[in-house]
Amino acid sequence: MNNILEFGELSLTQKEEAAELFMDGFGQFMTFSKDEDLKKKLFIQIFDPKLFFCYLEDNKVLGLMGLGTNKVRPINFKKEICQELFGKCKGAIISKQMNASFQKAVVKGDKELYLDTLVTHPSYRSKGIGSILVNKACSLKEYDSIIVEVFSKNTKAISFYEKNGFVITKKHKLSIMRLLGSGYPITMTKYIKD
Repeated sequence: MNNILEFGELSLTQKEEAAELFMDGFGQFMTFSKDEDLKKKLFIQIFDPKLFFCYLEDNKVLGLMGLGTNKVRPINFKKEICQELFGKCKGAIISKQMNASFQKAVVKGDKELYLDTLVTHPSYRSKGIGSILVNKACSLKEYDSIIVEVFSKNTKAISFYEKNGFVITKKHKLSIMRLLGSGYPITMTKYIKD
């Protein structure tokens, strides 16, 4: 059985699987704690229940996509939740620092979507799950385009997005990220409607 469900529709076990997928794909950026179980508990509580979509096969989460708009992003490091899990001071710092990136508006127009997160289970990569999730985003009728940012050294991701109809619309060659070894950010856009 193949399904795409909103994060809020998942069972607790499936939410844990989704959080593990997120950590597998983006854990290297989540350096605020080494406690993987605590981070998993955090993500289960801070993922937007309607802006995260999960691809399931046989009731297991094999793909995860988070979408943002010009008004809301799919991950909000809510201060009270961070403080509950990491303590008052450290939780407040985590919330403030992470939301500086994760709550910043990245698209301007009401008709633009931002592909914030896309990750598939390591054993199921290159099997079309990412494309199925991108097509789900394209089916959201109220939007005209989808924007994603990838690093220039991530040629596999660039190729994936090009195969799915994205075109490079901007290269941010003066980015500080270039100094960190990932290359520079590239903005790619898929136009859903003409």
